Amino acid sequence: MAAMLISSMVGTCIPMFFHKIHIDPAVASGPLITTINDLVAVVTYYGLSWILLIQVMHLAG
Repeated sequence: MAAMLISSMVGTCIPMFFHKIHIDPAVASGPLITTINDLVAVVTYYGLSWILLIQVMHLAG
């Protein structure tokens, strides 16, 4: 849910920012939004797995 929430906020804010600085939001925001969404998803999923494996199962050595 965290990855989807952050991705939707980024997908809304970046085109509005590009529109404000007079750059075509449809062209400029596509690759940037995709990259940020992928990074947010990876960090979120690895963070959750870190919490599960190390904190809950006490695997820290």
